[in-house]
Amino acid sequence: VEAYRDMINPVVDAFKYLTQLEYDILQYIVIERLAQGGREKVKDDGLNLSDWLQCLASFWGHLCKKHLSMELKCLFQYIVNQLKKGLGTELVVLEELIQQMANVQYTENMTDEQVDAMAGSETLRLQSSLFGSTRNYKVLNKSTNKLRDSLLPKDEPKLAIPLLLLIAQHRSKIIINADATYIKMVSEQFDRCHGILLQYAEFLSSAVAPSTYVQLIPPLEDLVYKYHIEPDVAFLIYRPVMRLFKSANGGEACWPLDDNEEGESVSYDEMILHGDSSQKSIMWSDLLNTIRTILPAKAWNGLSPELYATFWGLTLYDLNFPKDRYDAEIKKLHENLKQLEDNSDNSSIAISRRKKDKERIQDLLDKLNNESDKHQQHVISVLQRLTREKDKWLSSSPDALKINMEFLQRCIYPRCVLSMQDAVYCATFVQMMHSLGTPFFNTVNHIDVFICKTLQPMICCCTEYEAGRLGRFLHETLKMAYHWKSDESVYERECGNKPGFAVYFRFPNSQRVSYPQFVKVHWKWSGRITKVLNQCMESKEYMEIRNALIVLTKITSIFPVMRKSGINIEKRVAKLKGDEREDLKVLATGVAAALAARKSSWVSEEEFGMGHLDLKPVPAKPIAGK
Repeated sequence: VEAYRDMINPVVDAFKYLTQLEYDILQYIVIERLAQGGREKVKDDGLNLSDWLQCLASFWGHLCKKHLSMELKCLFQYIVNQLKKGLGTELVVLEELIQQMANVQYTENMTDEQVDAMAGSETLRLQSSLFGSTRNYKVLNKSTNKLRDSLLPKDEPKLAIPLLLLIAQHRSKIIINADATYIKMVSEQFDRCHGILLQYAEFLSSAVAPSTYVQLIPPLEDLVYKYHIEPDVAFLIYRPVMRLFKSANGGEACWPLDDNEEGESVSYDEMILHGDSSQKSIMWSDLLNTIRTILPAKAWNGLSPELYATFWGLTLYDLNFPKDRYDAEIKKLHENLKQLEDNSDNSSIAISRRKKDKERIQDLLDKLNNESDKHQQHVISVLQRLTREKDKWLSSSPDALKINMEFLQRCIYPRCVLSMQDAVYCATFVQMMHSLGTPFFNTVNHIDVFICKTLQPMICCCTEYEAGRLGRFLHETLKMAYHWKSDESVYERECGNKPGFAVYFRFPNSQRVSYPQFVKVHWKWSGRITKVLNQCMESKEYMEIRNALIVLTKITSIFPVMRKSGINIEKRVAKLKGDEREDLKVLATGVAAALAARKSSWVSEEEFGMGHLDLKPVPAKPIAGK
């Protein structure tokens, strides 16, 4: 199976005749093969894992999914031991186990519809995902429970959390201890480890009951200071715990839901997380005190711990109700039901199968309808809480521009490159702050600083996958700005009376930016993005060129808008189509095709100045990555 991937399924099927002792021997052999010296686990290019290791990991994932009597503790202990030595190559085995047994997979190549669905309920995410093809939920539940119980056995040691913390630490060590010949090798290792961290964290938060998860996860202070985990990853791990804080007055609603029906201001001190007999209760104020120590003192001159906690504690589910995606999936299920009813096969086997399929589809329909209503009410409740709390988030500062810079540096930038969902979340959070009229948050300045001051350094510093996420954040930001620019009536309704468009930042009620002024600043933004992308594509640094192309793949559906900018970018991309480096050539070819598809919708400078925009989506095939 290490040499021939096609042999994996037949061999897995044949192993159903093994005894329990033989399964134990097989596990020993697999660990021995992983630990065996004399074989490279990474190919000569330094980027991709060796074929034998990928095949062995795939074989083990399929085998453990098919035969639930396999013991996994020894393999997990081996992976933990390797991580302690600073070796993370074998994490691919964990990745395959989670993908096969729990149907949890992290992917960067998602369509817009799938990204939208990621804001929805668990059922919607599963139905919309590329990997939601598993329909035998009973088998899936059994294999998921088996994987969870192997990581969290009733007897010690429980390896689930040590494994999580070691993966998070290894992610940082890849950069700190980098000894690769080329930066792109470090980038590839980091992206691979980060993807597995996201996948494993999602598996734990979904497979482990929230009350159990709280007991397992160390306090936020320990994650940051004892285990030296970066704040963005620490919050990724701790976020499910934050969502169990309740009002100390005895309310049942958990944060971030609104538990104050009278609309009165609620003190953060009144929220508490009740621990079990072995844990003491934690007040929300204690959490805010911990957060205050994470950042330098100067960061709190304009930023508040309340905003920081809110930003890192919320998810896309809290702010966005993707009604269209719920409706589309429900419609699809109704069509599936109709197809079953129209089936004319009346054999007993067909009738029995149809009955089971109908029950399964009806169950999914009921779930989606219930979860859709619940999600809609959830978003309304969260926004009610945020509306009351927004006045405490930011404070006036002598240098008001630094408020936006601190918010970008401490919140937006670390999170927008964590995952595709987080990139969309960051843009949605900014839009929410604007629409709620958050005092001292200047929306125009936020976009201006992002595009004009920090976009180029961000592109240069990103890994391959991070560049894609940054591109997605830029896409969502531009889409929001173009929506306001598209029509003066839209601008006046959504921006004209908001503090985010105040001319003087320190005075939220001062004169507003006029519509002609807003159109004018769009010229500046469009020119700056064009200049940044062209400079990166003309660079001699491989990473800058590749990252610029990746960012372009994410924004070509809405940028460039002006014909002049489009032609300039097209020229640079055309040159790269002839590059001797194959991966750059493939990326450039994909970008060129996407630009050509949008070319007819580009407008002249005069039309752009009048506010005219045509942002109708053009169907495009996914552009290949590696």
